[in-house]
Amino acid sequence: MKAIADSVWQTAVADDTSLGGRIGNASDVLIDREKFAEASGLGIVTADSDGKVTSWNLAAERIFGIARDIALGQSMEIIIPERFRAAHRAGIQRIAAGGTSSLLGQTIEVIAIKADGSEFPIALSLASWKSEDVVHFGAFILDISERRSAEMKLEHRAKHDQLTRLLGQQAFQAELRAAMAEGNPVALITFDLDGFKNINDSLGHAVGDALLQSLAVRLRAIAEPSWIIGRMGGDEFAIAVKTDATPREILFLARKLLKSLSGQFNVAGHQLHLFASLGIALAPVDSSDPDELMTLADRAMLQAKRRGGRKVRLFDQTMRAEITARRMLSDALRTAQHANEWELLFQPQFDLRDLKCVGAEALLRWRHPEWGLMKPSAFLPVLETHSVAYEVGQWVLAESCRRLVEWRKAGLAIPRVSCNLFAAQFHSSSLADRVLQELANNDLQPSDLELEITETIALKLDKTSLHPLFELKESGVGVALDDFGTGFASLTTLTRAPITQLKIDRRFVENIVDDDHSSAVVAGMVAISERLKVGLIAEGVETSDQADQLRAMGCNVVQGYLFGQPMSAEEFETVVGNSKQACAKTADKGS
Repeated sequence: MKAIADSVWQTAVADDTSLGGRIGNASDVLIDREKFAEASGLGIVTADSDGKVTSWNLAAERIFGIARDIALGQSMEIIIPERFRAAHRAGIQRIAAGGTSSLLGQTIEVIAIKADGSEFPIALSLASWKSEDVVHFGAFILDISERRSAEMKLEHRAKHDQLTRLLGQQAFQAELRAAMAEGNPVALITFDLDGFKNINDSLGHAVGDALLQSLAVRLRAIAEPSWIIGRMGGDEFAIAVKTDATPREILFLARKLLKSLSGQFNVAGHQLHLFASLGIALAPVDSSDPDELMTLADRAMLQAKRRGGRKVRLFDQTMRAEITARRMLSDALRTAQHANEWELLFQPQFDLRDLKCVGAEALLRWRHPEWGLMKPSAFLPVLETHSVAYEVGQWVLAESCRRLVEWRKAGLAIPRVSCNLFAAQFHSSSLADRVLQELANNDLQPSDLELEITETIALKLDKTSLHPLFELKESGVGVALDDFGTGFASLTTLTRAPITQLKIDRRFVENIVDDDHSSAVVAGMVAISERLKVGLIAEGVETSDQADQLRAMGCNVVQGYLFGQPMSAEEFETVVGNSKQACAKTADKGS
């Protein structure tokens, strides 16, 4: 604004084709238009070649707080801030010498002063003309204080998160880029809250929002003025600190921050304790790219969370190697999708009461041309958040249905097939339609299919995203909750998702015979399934003792190596051709 103002006050000159030339060649023409200008609040001021005021309308009186009688004959400098006056005088002299200006006839914004010395913004249109070889000046003036104030409020709203009043994600990233562009060292700290979703689920989103607001107040209270603080979304925050401190000193600062965040919050009558996981990345040591620096800090934060939370982690080269490996795996997954390197294995599910096969779970595998057949743990964590996850999930659904039809044509009476859903499939509004269409394409009934979801998916998705599952359950499609009992909010999940079957995780089955704790957990799951009238199936059954214990406790449907390991569709057809005999033989081998 200062540069614009300097330019305006020192370069206004006469031009017969300018705005002044178009409105007339005498100051009385300007004054004749004053009635119109008063109605619009437009101030009109004219001056002679010495810069002395020759006319000053009522609108100008209101704008500047200077009466006409006082303004007439005075220098135009009475409305020009002192820092611009020298440039103004030089401009007047240059104009008198016959200079030209490209600003004439344009509307620009400059800073002016009122009678009390306060500065404010105005919109200014300049004009000039000659009368009897004397240069005259005219100015059309509009007070834009209210407009600028409204624009600043809109700009603030656009830049700031509306809940916490901290910088929003885009504004924070812009500030981070600007700070790094200065070339100074920057420490980027990212953190999210451990267990915040549990607070939302148990106490409601209103309490969760109030807690985030209280956290933002505490952040501003403990922050240094130079800190850049932003909310990245949800319960994720970031702080950029311009500092040349050593990594040890930055770690000390982050631990102090963690301690401050972990205090008690009194929200809506609840005494809440927050815990956070913090990650740190340093510029330019770790990266000179703002986007990459954010990725590195997030990676360090994820490591802190994986180690139980309530910790601070500084990005290191080990994490960089993990990122490189993850990036290579991500690229290979994209190739796998194009090259159709996916395979499905199937594991049979049996009813212990009559040893009949009651279903088959489809298990995704990746046959890499160089790495061979890869286990799910090697690629699923990356695939679940990959851009190809949706397409892979749809392929698994279609292939599972196709295989069930082929088995039945071969005389294999398999009641249903189960397959897992990726979170990406819930992001499509057509999930329910796609599933039902796939069943129709294969001439299958809804009861022929069971969809498995993990507790993580169920907790991350809102009610709107989960709505397709309710539609599918209503139509007859089964919905199983995989690895039940391993998450921190399994019971909460049962109230959010339309579950028809629970799957007991293999970790509880493994020690069910010798460990009272595991046995008690399984007994509790049996009671829950009976009370909720949902099915129950135990995974990872490997010994006859485990099967006998499960049967005695009331869990009758099982799967595991005792009854058949994951196998190809062709092997499945052979092994489970006579389900009762196959199961009995396999059980004998395991005993």
